[in-house]
Formats: sequence, C-alpha cells, structure tokens
Amino acid sequence: MCSDKLALTGITTPIADFLRCYKEKEFLRCHMPGGKNNPSDITEIFGADSLYESNGIIAESEQNAAALFGGGAVCYSCSGSTLCVQAMLSFIRRQNGCLAQQKIIAGRYSHRSLISSAITMGLEIEWIYPAKYLSASISSKTLEATLRDKAACAVFLTGIDYYGGECDIKAASEICENNNIPLLVDNAHGAYKVFTGNHPINLGARFSADSAHKTLPVLTGGGYLNIKSLSELPEIKKEMALFGTASPSYLILESLDVCNIHIKNEKHKAIKVFNQVCETKSALAELGFAVCESDALRIVINARECGYTGFEMAEKLREKKTECEMCDDSFVILLFSTTTNDYELKRLTEILKNIPIKARLSEKEHTILKPEAVLPPRKAYYKKRKKVAIKSAAGRICAEILAPCPPGVPLVMPGERIDKDCIEELIRYGFKDEIDVIF
Repeated sequence: MCSDKLALTGITTPIADFLRCYKEKEFLRCHMPGGKNNPSDITEIFGADSLYESNGIIAESEQNAAALFGGGAVCYSCSGSTLCVQAMLSFIRRQNGCLAQQKIIAGRYSHRSLISSAITMGLEIEWIYPAKYLSASISSKTLEATLRDKAACAVFLTGIDYYGGECDIKAASEICENNNIPLLVDNAHGAYKVFTGNHPINLGARFSADSAHKTLPVLTGGGYLNIKSLSELPEIKKEMALFGTASPSYLILESLDVCNIHIKNEKHKAIKVFNQVCETKSALAELGFAVCESDALRIVINARECGYTGFEMAEKLREKKTECEMCDDSFVILLFSTTTNDYELKRLTEILKNIPIKARLSEKEHTILKPEAVLPPRKAYYKKRKKVAIKSAAGRICAEILAPCPPGVPLVMPGERIDKDCIEELIRYGFKDEIDVIF
C-alpha cells in the first residue's frame, strides 16, 4: 500500500502520491525518459494524467492551488511565467477574433515574453511609461487617459519589478473594470502574495502569471497561470498546449503539488520571513547602507551611496560566499523566499557589516527610453536585417529584442528607432558589439 504521510497535512497531494506509489510498485520502466535514476522523472504514463488535458491527478492538484490562491482556476506551467504570458495573451487575441482591434496597452517595464508574444501573435503595443527608470509603477491618470483615447483589447501590467517596485494593481483593476477591459498581470516575482491577501487575482485581475520558483519552494520552471473565471479554464488549457512543451516535467509538477502544503499550512512561517526581511532592512540601514524601498522579499542596496558600483559590491559579497540575484552599475538586489530562515538573514547582516562604507560615488543618471515606434513588432522582426556596430546604429530601426537578463526587460524592441540615448543604455548594460537592424 502506498504511503499517505502527506494526507496528514490536511490537503491532498495527488501528483506526489502517484509518483511515490509508482516507485513503491517497482515497475519495469519501459517508457521515457532515457534517464531511469529518478523515479519521479516520468512521462504521461497510465494514471499520470496529462497537463494540457488534465482531468485526473494534475487537475485535482490544480484545483487545490486555485482554492489556495482564491481564484476560479489555476493552470500549472513547466515553463515559468513565460508560458503563462503567452497563453493569456493568445486567449485574448483569439477571443477578440481577427477583425477586432489587436492592440495591448502595457507598462513599458514588461518582460521580453510580452514582446515575443506580440511578434508571434501580431499584437501592437501602446506603451505607458513610468516616472522612474525600469519601474513597474504606472500612473492611474495616465492609464485612464490612455484607455479613453486608445482602443485596445487588454491592459498588461507588471506587478513587481526587479528593483522591488510595485504597481498599484487594485487601482488599475478598478480602472479596467470601469472601462470593460481585461487586466492581465505579469506577477512573476509575486507568487508569494498568496500569503498576503493582495495577490493580483484577489485585486481584480482577469489573469495573473506567477513564477512559483522565484519565491516559493518550487523547482525552476514551475509556474501558475491564475484565472479569475473557472469557465475560461478549458480554452486557456488549449492556449497552454499551443506554446508549452509536449513533455512537461513531472519533477516540476511534483514540486508544485507539494508546494500546496507549504501554502496551506505555513502561512505563519512566510509572514515571519516577511517580518525578518523587513527587520534586516532596518538593521542594514542602521549600519549605514542605503537600503531602498522594495517589496517584502527583496533587499535593494544603492551601492553608489556606499562608495561602490553595484558590480563592485556584488563582487565583495561573492568573496564572502554570497551571491546576489542581480547587480548593475548602481544597485545590488538580494532576493529571498518564503523558506528563508533567520540564520541566513543574520549571516547576511554580518557579511555586510564587514564591507566598509566609503565616500559616496556620484549617481549615474538613466534616461527613460522612449524610442519612436516606426513599425509593429511582428512586421519589423520578419523584415530583412543586417548587423551593424552598436555605436553606429543611431537612426536605424531595431530588428531584434535587446533585453539584458536580468532583468529581461527590452530596452529597445523590433520596430523602434534607435537613438543616442538607446545606444548609451545598451552599452551600459553590456551590449558592446553588433546588433540587428532592418536592412
């Protein structure tokens, strides 16, 4: 008989239970994959359900997740938020039909998955620009004015940016509801908000793409597409199948399944982590570090205020066996999860305590790039192209997605005219050689 230890947690874990049973039965594995060492690494064998047509153990696990997030339905993803973004945009595109307006209103701080989706689906994008460089925050007044002046089939916003800035999803959802237009949220960095009551799906978003693996105990590639209405689940599954791998990882699915236990039973631990991260921010500020305002699981330090570039401070941390999530010429970003413990945060404080604070460096001014849109992304991407030296690209029309990763946000996109400000920022982010422009 199979073990039922996980049932004691008060929530079913059907995927993990199935995999454990399969291991205990010691079947001869005459099926994919080629590696036979991990009993959880299987394909869609008998009883294992099928991700895009789920009606068995995967469906049960997804229903558990939906109940925990508080929405109508959840689709698991083995390709992170990228697959979720593709699926929700394709759903909106198909729902509107070929003759309808296929324009998306989006915050300029958007992941490259939005741009690649626009290319493949023929979507046009009307950008809303933030007041601050690479910020997810957008003005409600600007959103209202744009919706009043521009016809569009959806609004697409990013919940949390790489620097820990947040978008007011509640205000945006109210504006979208008043204008009868769906709000789609890229909440890649905010899956942990399942613990806080202000997850986008609870604030009125129609869809929310969440990277579970970024802040929850889930294997890399695990994600959720949260759906407000259960009735849309069958059609969303078709969109997931259109873009997703035909061989989803059961290792990832198992980790999503077991994460439901963490979400249901360990809210108190997650809240404790949020408080400890907040306390660590205060402790570092008292030590003299320029700690920026950021979301609940991120510590952002302005390294220039402490006498270093972000790259230099990251190297100092690396010398002390600490790796940051991201750094640039000004900032160091340290990212935590809902399983981070007190020891790790105290250790970080001790490590930073031993990095001497020096005279501040002058700030690097970043221009909010607003390149002229000459062609729609799809048309530009499939035009004949050639490579030119980046320093000679002024005035040319970009033919590729130029997005440093992290944060994976395109600085210049296909169809936009490259100007001197674009060139300066591209070089600053490591683009030093040639780029593709329209021939």
